[in-house]
This record gives sequence, C-alpha cells and structure tokens, in this order.
Amino acid sequence: MASTGLNFNNITPPNGAVRDLNKLVFNDVLSAERLGSILNVFTRTFDGDKLDVIGEFGLLGKASQGCSPVYGNDTINTTEKTWNVKEWEIAESICYKDIEGTLVKYALNSGTDIDDITSNQYLEQVVLPRLELAIYKMLVRIAFFGDTAAKTTADGGTLLVGTDPDYFKITDGYWKQIFAIVAGDAARRVTIAANAEATKAGQMAGIATTAVATINDLIDTAKPALRQAEDQVIYMTQSLADALEVNLLTSFSGSDLHWQDLFGGIREGRYRGVKIRVLPIWDEIIQSYEGTAAAYNLPHRAIYTTARNLALGVTGTSEFKDVDIFFDRTTRLNHIFAKDKVGALVVADDLIQVAY
Repeated sequence: MASTGLNFNNITPPNGAVRDLNKLVFNDVLSAERLGSILNVFTRTFDGDKLDVIGEFGLLGKASQGCSPVYGNDTINTTEKTWNVKEWEIAESICYKDIEGTLVKYALNSGTDIDDITSNQYLEQVVLPRLELAIYKMLVRIAFFGDTAAKTTADGGTLLVGTDPDYFKITDGYWKQIFAIVAGDAARRVTIAANAEATKAGQMAGIATTAVATINDLIDTAKPALRQAEDQVIYMTQSLADALEVNLLTSFSGSDLHWQDLFGGIREGRYRGVKIRVLPIWDEIIQSYEGTAAAYNLPHRAIYTTARNLALGVTGTSEFKDVDIFFDRTTRLNHIFAKDKVGALVVADDLIQVAY
C-alpha cells in the first residue's frame, strides 16, 4: 500500500540522536486562524440562501420648498445574490507499515497496538497540523479558483494536463465569477500583456517593466464607489508584487511601498494609499495546476475590491470543522475523515476591478 500520510522516506534519522518529532519544523503557507482576515466568512450558510446587498440612496436634496413641501419616495438600492454552497470531503487511510521504516518508527506503539497510530506523536504532531493546513489551502483554492466546469487544456480548459479537475469542481470561485463580470463589462479589466507571452520565461520577464503602469491603471479605472470605500484592498500574486517593487526602485527612483510581514508568506503594504495584500498561494496554484508545459495561465493577477466583498460561506459554525480520526480493528487501518460545505460569492459587482 502506498503511503497516504506524509512521505518520511526522504528524511534520514539523525544517527538516533534526535527522535522527538517535535523537532520537525513546518513552514506554514497559510495559518489556519487567519482565513477570516483574508475573506469575509459567513458561517451557517446553506445552498440557495440569499445574500442581500444594501446600496445607497440616489440623488437627494433640492432647494427649499418652504411650507408644505412635496415629499419624494426615493429608495435605497438593493440587490440579492444566491449562495452556491457545495460539499467537500477529505478521506484518507494510513497503514503503519508505510511509515515503519522511517524516522516515525520511534513514535509507533509496540506489540499488538503498533498498527494504531491515532494516539501517538506521528498523528498528533505531524499529520494533523499538515492536514489542517491542507484544508485551509483547499478552501483558498476552491474560493478563488473553483470552477464547476473545470477541464484540462487537452479538453479545452485551463488546467495543466495531469491535474484532476475534480479538485476544482466543487463550486464556482471568485475568478470564475470575475471572468463573467468582465465579460459583461470589459472596462472592469486591465490587461496584463505579459500574461500572453508564449513561454514561462517570457511571462516573468514581460511584467518587469510594466507593473507600475498596471497597478496605476487598476486604481485609476475603478468605479468611484470603490475608490471611496474605506476598506479597499488590492490582492495580487507574488509575481506582480515583486515586479511592482522592482519597477518602482529601478524606474521611479524609489518605492513608496512599506511592506509588513503578516503570516504564511503573506505581506501587506500600501501604494497610493491603497492597501496591498500579496497572496503567494495564488502563484503556487497557478504555477502548479494551470496552463501548459510551456506557459502558465494568467500568472500575474490582481483584484482591487473591498475587504468585505469576497464572501466565503461555510455550513459549519467555524471555518474549520473537527476531523474524525479512528482506528479500524478489522482492517488495522487508521482513517482520517473531514467534511463540510463551502461557497464563494462576489458580493457587489461594482466593487470589483481586476488586472490579468
């Protein structure tokens, strides 16, 4: 049986000197408790639920009419969207034989109980923290890159050949919804020419001198409602952020970006008064699963919106539900199971401007 847990075959036990699995250090990409600081999370959300968006009054205020004024009947604009919340699950099994010859052998039980790893260090200190991280990365993948019609490039889609589309098909994410918004109003998009280069090297080189102009256009072409929003933010790929910083330093005699490290590689800065959040997990997903062997699918991307406009709905009472872990005494396998429902929703179309 192939190992379904972590592959420890590439880790050499340190001459028997260090056997404590606490010594294994993991570098989180997206820490579990931080998901709510990236997305606007709604708990207890079910498929078909409505999300009502309250707008503003139109024009109000005319010259005084004196006594007995005529009252208007202006109303506040409202729109309504429907949640598409679908179920996901993770089901894994682990046999102790898969890890017996690795560093983890020091954490196994002895005797008859050697099969059961549900109560030892391997599961508690190694598998569960990584599983928690994997679930959060899964939610980010679904939220931003989910596409119920996902296909590989061989079938006319955008996924890299060899990628299983089922990992993206749970529900339609923000990018799928944004592409539809742009299809209805092309002015909502700033085109990044470097994305159209025929090679990965060309795509990366092409953004080097155009990043500043791209972000300037992104801000300048946004609708006034977004430009006035108090919680406006630009989410962008690491590749675009790197190019923006270098472009500013080399071509504009300095940078007014002031980066602050947040968590899991995510950085926050400001440009022209707008908060920037760099999400390297976008780069990871795009470079690993989207495009062809020759070129990535839109490797440089940015979303200019508000912090509350990207809504994530989960059916549970928190972003992360408990994991069911149990040992089967008949098969002698250890099982890990997790399940919940998730949906992504762009709340207000007017508060979206994108570059890709």
